[in-house]
Amino acid sequence: MSAVGKTVGVAVAATLLLAYLFFSRGWWFPEIERQTRLGADRVSYPLDIARAGKVTWRINADDWKYTGECQVALVLDRVNTIDSDAYRKESRALKIKVDAYAIPFQVAGPGKRIDGLATSRLIRNGYYTTDEPFSQNARMWESWGSVVELGLGGLHRYPFEDTYIVVDVLEADLVLARAKPRLEIYPEHDYAVYEHVGILRILRDGVLVLLGLCVIGLAYAGIRRRP
Repeated sequence: MSAVGKTVGVAVAATLLLAYLFFSRGWWFPEIERQTRLGADRVSYPLDIARAGKVTWRINADDWKYTGECQVALVLDRVNTIDSDAYRKESRALKIKVDAYAIPFQVAGPGKRIDGLATSRLIRNGYYTTDEPFSQNARMWESWGSVVELGLGGLHRYPFEDTYIVVDVLEADLVLARAKPRLEIYPEHDYAVYEHVGILRILRDGVLVLLGLCVIGLAYAGIRRRP
């Protein structure tokens, strides 16, 4: 084989190996990556908690494609001018009631549809036992970080239906109203992945970079070596 042919062969082989290493990133820890994607698939809606009254959030079937079990939360920004205790259950004045239902539909033609009857979509089980998530007997989750996430409930979402989330503010909270309150809905997923995904990604990318450097080094040595 000529020197030129050898150089081209080594370069092509090295390029193919590097491409394989790059695209194989998605094959490492696929379930953890899937859970992370689910947790990031969120839509939100502003919620006025400065006054009492009902707020209805309609999520059209085309606005959010996810179907399956979902979680709904009230999300608040951590604001420096608001004492941390104001976010806690025993301190906040906010009292709300939550409901969720769906209206299924059939497509009857271009731009036409036939709506069905409203059907409850709230999940009721051993964990989701109340529609007043901030009451004393509620067992909803809380997540604290740069934002505070307060669990409101779970619901089911199915294809070909619009989802309606109804929040009735029974008692307003003027303090937390300054924390950019908003509703968020996202798929049911494993929160525990966030404890591991960072270090696993660093480990994965570190190994891939090392392997990539080895491939480049071997390719360089192969090209430089005289026949």
